[in-house]
Amino acid sequence: MDSAPQPTNDHERTIAAAIESKLLVPDSAYDSIVAEVAVCLPFAMSIADAQFLFNYANWRVAQPAKKQPARGIMSEDRKRSG
Repeated sequence: MDSAPQPTNDHERTIAAAIESKLLVPDSAYDSIVAEVAVCLPFAMSIADAQFLFNYANWRVAQPAKKQPARGIMSEDRKRSG
């Protein structure tokens, strides 16, 4: 799936937000994200909701991780120290 599944209703927006919050944990796996989101939703999922959950989680987990600065000495600090 190349393009992002777009939420079209409140349930799908809630699902997308829950998935995004689970991705804040490093190395989140698709299976654990889907399971945790399905359990924490404040509504009973319809078949369409479940399909969106699977599609959005699959798409989101497949996206490259955002580059974070390395921990420790930053390149500017290295130039000054050495």
